[in-house]
Order: sequence, then structure tokens, then C-alpha cells
Amino acid sequence: MKPLLDASIVAAALAGLALAGCTTTSPTSDATDETMAADETVVFACPGGETITAQFVGAETAIVTLPDQDPITLPATESASGARYSNGTTTLWNKGDEVLVEVDNTVVLSDCTAQN
Repeated sequence: MKPLLDASIVAAALAGLALAGCTTTSPTSDATDETMAADETVVFACPGGETITAQFVGAETAIVTLPDQDPITLPATESASGARYSNGTTTLWNKGDEVLVEVDNTVVLSDCTAQN
């Protein structure tokens, strides 16, 4: 009877290991995802003395204030490199600490660098 008991213990142990391998873990609530970053407002200074203020709301939206204009809300759009926010008329390209602004596919401000 002892060999049968030993075989049962081995089978139970193997079944337990097999089930343990099937479990998954999910990230804890303390994990921070880059796309869930807190709001950040950045002022960019351009070579001609103009400033652009951009409030980045997570990774989905930028609220942009261009010189002598009211704030514009620009949704994030696909970009091969850096970040791109556009409403179809105004586009803000952001890479590193620099931005460039296009209006109607014409560059109106470029080489603007973050000041804060």
C-alpha cells in the first residue's frame, strides 16, 4: 500500500506545480504608467522671443497657448518619433525639450525650448 501512497503524493505535487504555472499576476496599483503621467505645464521660448505654453494632460491632450491667441486643445495623434498633438489645423510637435508649431501645414514657430 505504501507505493500507492507515494505515487498519490507525487501526482498531487505535480498537479499543484502545474496549476501554479497557470497563474498570472497583474501590476499593483502602485505601478506608474508613462501614459498616466500627472498634468505638466511647460513654457517654451522660441528664438524670435515668442513663448508657447503647453499643458500636457496625460498623454492624450495638450492645451496650447500660442502668442496672442486663446488656448487651443489639441488631441494626441500618431507620431513616428516624439509626440504630436493636432486638431487638423494647428499641430504641436514635441521631442525632448523642444517643440515646433505648424498652422495649416506651415511651420510658424520652431526650435522652441523648454524653460522650466
